[in-house]
Amino acid sequence: MSRFDFTHPPFDCLSAAERDTLEASADIVCYGDDEQIMAPGLPVDTLFVVIKGLVREMAGDEVIAVYRERDAFDARALVAGHTAHRFVVHEEALVYALPRATLLALTEQNARFGAFFYASVSQKFGALAERSGNREWQTLLTARVRDVYAKKPLFLDGEDSVLDAARLMKQHKAKSILVRHGRRVGIFTTSDFRDLIIDGTPPDTPLGTLCRFDLICSELDDYLFNALLTMTQQNIQRVVVTESGNPVGILEQVDLLSYFSNHSHLIAQRLEQADSLDELADIAAQITRLVEILTGHGVKAVQLGRLVQTLNARLFERSWQLLAPAELIANSCLLVMGSEGRGEQILKTDQDNALILRDGYTSPALDSTCQAFSAALARFGYPPCPGRIMVNNPDWRLSESAIRDRLYHWVYLPDRDAQLNLAIFVDAEAVAGDAALLERCQDYLQQLLRDDDSFYHRFARAIEQFDTPLGLFAQLLTRQQDGQAMLDLKKGGIFPVVHGVRALALQYGLKERNTFERLARLSESGRLDKELAGDVAEALSFLLQLRLGQGLAALAEGRPSGNLISPARLSTMERDLLKDALGVVKRFKTMLRHHFRLGSL
Repeated sequence: MSRFDFTHPPFDCLSAAERDTLEASADIVCYGDDEQIMAPGLPVDTLFVVIKGLVREMAGDEVIAVYRERDAFDARALVAGHTAHRFVVHEEALVYALPRATLLALTEQNARFGAFFYASVSQKFGALAERSGNREWQTLLTARVRDVYAKKPLFLDGEDSVLDAARLMKQHKAKSILVRHGRRVGIFTTSDFRDLIIDGTPPDTPLGTLCRFDLICSELDDYLFNALLTMTQQNIQRVVVTESGNPVGILEQVDLLSYFSNHSHLIAQRLEQADSLDELADIAAQITRLVEILTGHGVKAVQLGRLVQTLNARLFERSWQLLAPAELIANSCLLVMGSEGRGEQILKTDQDNALILRDGYTSPALDSTCQAFSAALARFGYPPCPGRIMVNNPDWRLSESAIRDRLYHWVYLPDRDAQLNLAIFVDAEAVAGDAALLERCQDYLQQLLRDDDSFYHRFARAIEQFDTPLGLFAQLLTRQQDGQAMLDLKKGGIFPVVHGVRALALQYGLKERNTFERLARLSESGRLDKELAGDVAEALSFLLQLRLGQGLAALAEGRPSGNLISPARLSTMERDLLKDALGVVKRFKTMLRHHFRLGSL
């Protein structure tokens, strides 16, 4: 028989001996069009893995899943010994047939493999996240110099002196400069200074007589691993980065090693040193590349979200510092709201920001500064908010007293936008200026809501805005869009979890903004069942990970990222976990309905 493919979950976690056992027991079976493989009422003693062809899972006459190459069906039925659905061949199918007895024996020997069949929701999600880390080395080995080089070269002429070099390097905190001397380009480094001091070289000595012209270079599109290899072989600490032979940057060994160990450190360092919007635009693009790299490393969405939030906050703060007068910065608080405030927005999305001004303060530069800031974010890849929730809209740059008035009206005199505005403000996080302005407004909101059960009832009802796309028999409920069966992850899963946790956090006066931190605090304080809180956290992490994968794929194809996914494109395990995640969402919504009495008028 042909070799079984052990590179995909859950089979990738089997040992060599376990793989031999499974492969020895496997058969290959061919089924014709419309032939039935499994059906209700018949015992299930086999797990099938598609080699080629298509198999449909049917609930009555409705197609609830399609299985393609490498997809396995049906783990739940195998454990239970029976199935509630029919599995029918759509296109002539060649499948592996794996015996139930062999698989169950392997689940007893291998806990990770057994998790695919028996584990709790949280354990299943965790097992999937662990396996994704196997892609780390592939990502690192294919990274290129342009993904990491950070330092633009500083140039001096060959006639300039050693003293000129010292001053320029001190000013820019640089460890090297390039020297143009005639038609040649040389390099002068801090190590050269050490030698000059030892030799007693006068400070007015021309650089052209001292620098080294035998540059060791790496092209912009060369593999990063080759640059590391060059530094190791040549025993040097930097290479000159060239594009078509022309110097465009300096790649330091410390930056390269930082990339391999902690990519975010390099970006944070660049943010600290950036002194123009052009540099910040380049860094904003690098943040997206960082997301791609760390996703390839298997970093989970929850950690990625907080990391990106930290970098974005620094990006926004640095942009504001470059654009706003010092007096305006000191008398205001720039804040981000919604998913950006929670630290759960990994890829760039619509701007949601506002400005709180100190009471009595005015600035003639306010409007022009805010317009420039919103334009800068758009340039960085953050589209304007369709609802104009941005600082360039006067409705979202208000004094502290005016913000308090808004909060009062949103709570007690709500209009149609009050719920949305309040929800995103609850998640606000300060990124620049005087954070105390925001903190006082948030404290005021808590005072307004003290013991107001009717408000929480109204606020929490937004979880009923969208149905959970999971049917009676655990089938995924999709809608046709552009000829494909699609499912909206945000409406069906992410939003009800985030908003439900937000409502609980608001009710209990939690200071945390991040949904995962709110869940942890609710669980620790006994406000939310510990097992449910854990399942909700893992389910949300999985949904965010799915959305991230879809978003990165869309960006790679030149399409905007969004919330729609095609379940047919997921692996069997991913589809099963999606069903589990949406099942958790249903359980959580049931708890919220009871807690906030959403069934009452």
